[in-house]
Amino acid sequence: MPNPYTRLFKKRYLMNRLMQIYSFVIVGVIVSTAIILCVFMAQMNQKKMQEEMSLLEDRLSNYVVDKENTMSYIYTELTGGNQEIENIRQYLTLSSSAYFDYTQEYWEKTQMDNRLSSKVAGFFTAFPDLERLYVQLDDSPGFLMADRKQPNGKKATGEVPKQDGLVMTRMIMDPFNRTSLGKISAVFSKRTVFGETKQAASYKGIDAFIVDRTDQFIFKSQRFIKQEAAKQLETSYQQTGQIPAIIAQDYDVIDKQTSRDFSFIILGSKRIIWQKNSQVFLQISIVALILIVILLTILKRTFKHYLFQIQRIGQTMHQVATGDLTQKIELDMMQGELLDLSEEINEMIESLDRYIKDNYQLEIQEKDAQMRALQSQINPHFLYNTLEYIRMYAVSKQQLELADVVYAFAALLRNNTQQEKMTTLKKELSFCEKYVYLYQMRYPDCIAYHFDIEPELTEIYLPKFCIQPLIENYFVHGIDYTRTDNAISVKAFREDQEVVIRIKDNGKGMSQERLQAVQAQLTKQNTTSIGMGNVYQRLYHHFGTDFTMTIQSEEQIGTTITLTIKGVEPYVPRDVSR
Repeated sequence: MPNPYTRLFKKRYLMNRLMQIYSFVIVGVIVSTAIILCVFMAQMNQKKMQEEMSLLEDRLSNYVVDKENTMSYIYTELTGGNQEIENIRQYLTLSSSAYFDYTQEYWEKTQMDNRLSSKVAGFFTAFPDLERLYVQLDDSPGFLMADRKQPNGKKATGEVPKQDGLVMTRMIMDPFNRTSLGKISAVFSKRTVFGETKQAASYKGIDAFIVDRTDQFIFKSQRFIKQEAAKQLETSYQQTGQIPAIIAQDYDVIDKQTSRDFSFIILGSKRIIWQKNSQVFLQISIVALILIVILLTILKRTFKHYLFQIQRIGQTMHQVATGDLTQKIELDMMQGELLDLSEEINEMIESLDRYIKDNYQLEIQEKDAQMRALQSQINPHFLYNTLEYIRMYAVSKQQLELADVVYAFAALLRNNTQQEKMTTLKKELSFCEKYVYLYQMRYPDCIAYHFDIEPELTEIYLPKFCIQPLIENYFVHGIDYTRTDNAISVKAFREDQEVVIRIKDNGKGMSQERLQAVQAQLTKQNTTSIGMGNVYQRLYHHFGTDFTMTIQSEEQIGTTITLTIKGVEPYVPRDVSR
């Protein structure tokens, strides 16, 4: 047997369409929000990578300048003159005992310690990030090598080994003819290039390369870039001074040269960015999917219960349609408006049963009554009488507030359906006061109002509906229903020879730009709205240049609209043909 709920959901009920619309809206909003978040997070990750690359480039630039100064100090200490260069030559060419005799003899002559080992050891004490030092002369065999394990240094032969760190090299120049005699190489710790461990961890996905003035790569981090790619980068840069296109495809690149002829190449891995984005996308997608499932489940259960009640009503009505007038809707299963509807249907069934039992004449009379009822719907007086009946019924039940609301609504409706184009100021303000009263009844704890009209102005004639739209603007655009001190006042008084009508509120107000736009709109012709522009045009056409409208407004302070009419005499209607 098919599930009755399945059949019910397939029918074209309004609730089904609403559920489908709500489902699409929920899914659309969540998916759109998820997409926006994904795009935003991707942009943030990209921006963060660019910022980290720029920060690293600045750090490397400052670090290299500092190490240049360190290298200058080491160079000056070791090769500051011919005597220092000769000291290095003696260290590299003499045996240990012969060099000792040489330094001892120098001490006896000058009382100065020129032992190379003492100077070199001092460098490791003075510069904590110095790891190794190499000194070599072109005309001397071998080279001096010192590190933190052997800070005094030792002589070594062969090639200087490749180093992992920042390698700063300075050529040893002859003080007289400026020819190259050798070179000094200092290797600084790779860890200090990126900073402390926590700071270095923030540069995830970023590699850095430093190139000196001779196009030699003196520093290569190679934490994320593959070895063959790094080698390709080094070869291409040394030959052409350009970053290979294949590297630029996979990495965001910063290539900057400083005034000291050092170049800094910062590579940000796009693969790492994609991995970060993928993790964020997955998390957002999971959260969005969970929200969709939860909200759609709640929505379905809510509508399912509602549709179950509709099904019960439909089943009962189907049985009644087949002629079984003994059926009634079970009211204990109904809720809300469906309970009211079910009660009315049950009463209708009982009435229908009675009517069927009546004679043919009663049926004819009922048809006549139905025809008259149909005709009465066309007559507005039927609606007024019905509202008056509801009001009197409310009075009889001591529901005086409801009676006042019905009376105010009926008065508004009667005023709207009357065809005259002109009205008195008293009637217009009375109509507006009932309009505001209905809003106060709707929001009893947050709206206050005050209407005041000088007695001599009550019978002044003016176009109908020329004040109500201005008050309506406040309730549509200016009121803040979260506040409890909303207030609006309407005053009509005579000032010198002018009639002044002032509508003042403490609502949201308008910015100066918006106020200027509204004021500019007032003078435009052929407006079809019922707002300020329409009010201004109607009053201007009736009173001519004797009429002016001024608007004052400040954001979060309120708006004041002042209507001024010159030369209007009380109790005398104005000629509308003017």
